[in-house]
Amino acid sequence: MQYLITGIETHPDFGFGITAEAYRASANLLSDHKAQILSFQQAEMPINFLYRHSIELFIKSLIIIMHKALKIPYGEKSFDSEKPMIIINEEWKDLFSCHWIDDLYVYWLEHLLIKNVDQLSRIAPNGDWLEEKTITNLLPIITKYDRDTSFFRYPITKSTQSLDKEKYTMQPLSKESLAGMPFSIPVPKGNTKKGGVYLLCKDENDQVVRGYQKNDEILTEVNDALHRVSEYLSCIHIMSRCTLFNGH
Repeated sequence: MQYLITGIETHPDFGFGITAEAYRASANLLSDHKAQILSFQQAEMPINFLYRHSIELFIKSLIIIMHKALKIPYGEKSFDSEKPMIIINEEWKDLFSCHWIDDLYVYWLEHLLIKNVDQLSRIAPNGDWLEEKTITNLLPIITKYDRDTSFFRYPITKSTQSLDKEKYTMQPLSKESLAGMPFSIPVPKGNTKKGGVYLLCKDENDQVVRGYQKNDEILTEVNDALHRVSEYLSCIHIMSRCTLFNGH
């Protein structure tokens, strides 16, 4: 796989693939050592952002690679144009400025992979050019929260504001949970069970008026989807580079 050590200026995909690999490798490192991240809150945010961004870059790489390998023009532009494009709502749009991974994925899947599976199988018989439906079904889970690459970059977002609270580490306790809750919770001697982190706030009358609980399992379904989709696209990217461009 020569592309791992050659200059980006020689890469047929303008470096999108090798950069995606870097984001994914960084996400894997942080995910494997999450307990060492010295942040009490929001430690999942950078991990999820890195996975999500790797997905976007992998798909863009695959779009460019397949256009060049199959010599498919971008509308009136040549297949090797330095300004690649995709079709969104039956119109050609600039690939570089598109961040919606559902549109990117659908274009790669339907316009390039499925439509040209016979040609791909003929010129690269060692590749596996079938749709992985499990991955296709995971995309809506991701795009529900982060279609436009903003959800895991910012604490609040405009497009998914109603979902923002789901990514917060400290979750508010309900009034029912607060009712009668003591200011200190006794722990039996010798108890080795891992406890939780709570914050209780009282008013001038010593009444508990607000409370928070630390949530260590945030958006687990989205986390899993991001990891699996990124891993799959990494494999497809490597396969495409090796079978369509001899590892370049």
